[in-house]
Amino acid sequence: MVMSYEEYKNMNVRIELLEILAEAEDDVRNVRVAPASETFGDLRKMLQEG
Repeated sequence: MVMSYEEYKNMNVRIELLEILAEAEDDVRNVRVAPASETFGDLRKMLQEG
């Protein structure tokens, strides 16, 4: 079976997404997470500091 370029790109995007999700799941399992409010607070502070 021959795959079109669009199908190939879509497949690569899906693979990348699955890799990101696997990393995120690993972070949750290993308690490498922070509350969203804390994370966004830190980002706001960094942006204000310039």
